[in-house]
Amino acid sequence: MKTKSSILASTFALALILLALLWPRGTMGGRPAKMIFWYPGEAGSTEEAQPFLDIFLAYLNDKIGSYVIEGQYFNTIEDGLAYIKKRNPKVGIISFAAWTQYRQQLGEAVDWLSTLPLPHGKPMESYTLVGRTQKIGPNIPIFSSEPLTGPFVIEKLFPHIPANAKLSATRQLLFTLRRIASGQIEGAAILTPTEAATLKRLTAPWAKGLVTIAQSKPVPTARVVLFDPGWKGAPKLKAALLLAGKDPKAREILVELRLKGFAEK
Repeated sequence: MKTKSSILASTFALALILLALLWPRGTMGGRPAKMIFWYPGEAGSTEEAQPFLDIFLAYLNDKIGSYVIEGQYFNTIEDGLAYIKKRNPKVGIISFAAWTQYRQQLGEAVDWLSTLPLPHGKPMESYTLVGRTQKIGPNIPIFSSEPLTGPFVIEKLFPHIPANAKLSATRQLLFTLRRIASGQIEGAAILTPTEAATLKRLTAPWAKGLVTIAQSKPVPTARVVLFDPGWKGAPKLKAALLLAGKDPKAREILVELRLKGFAEK
């Protein structure tokens, strides 16, 4: 599965970093607004992701005039919540799971726009439940790369899994899938659309040992969240985000962020 580390190693990445340094930025209208990119369980680190976020934010800053945005990426629940509490971001791009599970801790934040993630580029998507057999028994471990709670999984994704299933987040999902397929461990796994597409492309013999147990009902993609509905830069930023997917200058940047663009809810 593609990681931020492998992306940073590419020649194209180096070219984009230089582009970010040269890109004209809007003049500062007061203190820079903060933006959080929060995907608990996603690959990469805050440091690895920063050059790509700087490129994306430089593009947005060029479009929104006197407003300037700065931002960071986090892939843990704790770091994301700490950044929100300490830095008071104006806007964020947040995984649907994080938005749903921690909504009560996000103050007056509103669901603002939909992301259009790769590979499908649509505002709704489905998760996939896979295992060695079609049946899930009681107390079975269910693994995922995202930290998911039982209520979220049952309410939003797979209402028919056993209520006493043991959910477990892992940063070694591919390794875990291989162990499930070979019978080394009992369990099933919840895959994001990207992970499901990656598994489908694998030609390794062990991958054929996994079967699809269920597809979730469609759920919203990662949300663009407005933390401060009164922020005066919001209209210009919204317009810039909605046009980004059609702008040749932004397309390559968005691909590196695994996005096709943004859409109205």
